[in-house]
Amino acid sequence: MTSSETYSFDLNEEMVQRLEQEFGPEALRNEIKKIGSAGITEAFFGDFGKRWMERTLELGEQYGDRTYEVLKAAVEKTGTLAFPFIPERFVELAYLSTQPIYTVPIVENGAGGLVFKMPFCSFYKVIKEELGEKFARGLSCREACLGACRLAFERFGFNVSVGMDAIMPADEHCQFAIRPA
Repeated sequence: MTSSETYSFDLNEEMVQRLEQEFGPEALRNEIKKIGSAGITEAFFGDFGKRWMERTLELGEQYGDRTYEVLKAAVEKTGTLAFPFIPERFVELAYLSTQPIYTVPIVENGAGGLVFKMPFCSFYKVIKEELGEKFARGLSCREACLGACRLAFERFGFNVSVGMDAIMPADEHCQFAIRPA
């Protein structure tokens, strides 16, 4: 590295702002208001999650960082590490850009899969405010997170099962488990 080259290990702020603007809690609120409560179903959330991750994948590739470059080089050199680390990056980008968190709480991360918690969910809060506590407790929104996680892994060729070990209404956080199928 020459003195004129600098590596950034931080997330690109423009990327984070774009994802937050397009898929953050206020974007979700606007979609809910536009569609109306009758149109808000699990299919709505599944579509939202797919669009959220598609955009995250697009912007995540466009706005690479040094950590991602090193990870891709390590995968290329060793032929391992891609699972779960490459798709995990995009899962983290999606959540760090749209939720009030500074890190994604990782419970497990290795060949057996990726398990992470979402302790503060702005999506859940918006749903509760816009559609009421009863609707929020039904957790239709899980389809957004499950679909987004599934897409991140499938995009890199991994056949996975994506499930939940904990849910916001009962456990005060959601916990997602992504494992090889």
